[in-house]
Amino acid sequence: MTSPASIIYTIGHGRHPFNYFLELLQQHEIAFVCDVRSAARSRWPQYNGRVLEENLRERGIGYEHLPECGGKVVAPPDELARGLDRIIELASELRVAIMCSESQPLTGHASPRANCHRVGLLSTPLRARGAKILHILPGGGLLELDEAKLPSIW
Repeated sequence: MTSPASIIYTIGHGRHPFNYFLELLQQHEIAFVCDVRSAARSRWPQYNGRVLEENLRERGIGYEHLPECGGKVVAPPDELARGLDRIIELASELRVAIMCSESQPLTGHASPRANCHRVGLLSTPLRARGAKILHILPGGGLLELDEAKLPSIW
């Protein structure tokens, strides 16, 4: 008997106040955030790695920075694979969201494109590893799509 696919959520912090971001995570019962930015830094101080980690842990949500999954500096294939495997490992035990800075997963073009690397770089290989990917939208809804069919710069 095969095990059910892990569900991996994605979310972008955007310009959300921390409490709203937290509400989105809680709405979808996220237990662990995988920060997939190359560098855990933001112009919004609540999303700098150490601050974010502390704020999430105070609310019972785990956090891990996985820079090898970042989009600004794409890691060598073996490092990226290690990061993707870590996400799958966590998702097999917890409800996980991978997080980057872009709040919208798709552009607003007539033919939408990946707006961030969690869609354009990470979702397809995570699906290939058996995961189901659900994108948390800024309003709280979910989007499921075939990312492999989207134009992407990654």
